[in-house]
Amino acid sequence: MVRILVFLTLLYFSCPAQTDKVYTGRDTTKPGPEKPRVKNDEWKKKFNFGGNFQAWFGNPTFVFLSPTLGYMAAENLNVGVGVIYNYTSVNLGSYGKFQQSIFGGHSYARYIIAQNYFVQTQFDKLYQPDYYSTIPDHKLWVSYWLVGGGLRQPIGEKAAIITSIMYNLTPSVLSIYPSRLVVQFGFVAGF
Repeated sequence: MVRILVFLTLLYFSCPAQTDKVYTGRDTTKPGPEKPRVKNDEWKKKFNFGGNFQAWFGNPTFVFLSPTLGYMAAENLNVGVGVIYNYTSVNLGSYGKFQQSIFGGHSYARYIIAQNYFVQTQFDKLYQPDYYSTIPDHKLWVSYWLVGGGLRQPIGEKAAIITSIMYNLTPSVLSIYPSRLVVQFGFVAGF
């Protein structure tokens, strides 16, 4: 009996069996060349940045900054959001010095009618001084809705200077705009 067990054991270890890569985990095929990665930068072409800025220094000092980030939602439709910061300082001599900071956000939709002409609507929400309050340094949120149009002058393949004339549809005694007509100058550039 022992001889039969020894014979079967030797027979078992000496007989080659079929091997399969599924069971052994070894891959017998040679790997092919690695495929190069293709960058998909098409989405970047739909974004643009820009804004309006104005500044003069002296008496009075005035700084207006309004950076924006836009997106081409359709072929001729650009929508975007931005922030607004406005600083004014006036030295009134013996009456003292007047300073104010206004900040907030805005959104816009600009539709290009022709190559260089557009119509635009813009909504601004600004945190600004309440000139009629009896509480010193009291500020409140004021909304502005502007509509109008303008001209864009290309200054390169992906950039343009923007000039627009907007009409304030929500006049208020607290308005920071001296007139219902608002003229804006700025730029826009693609990535």
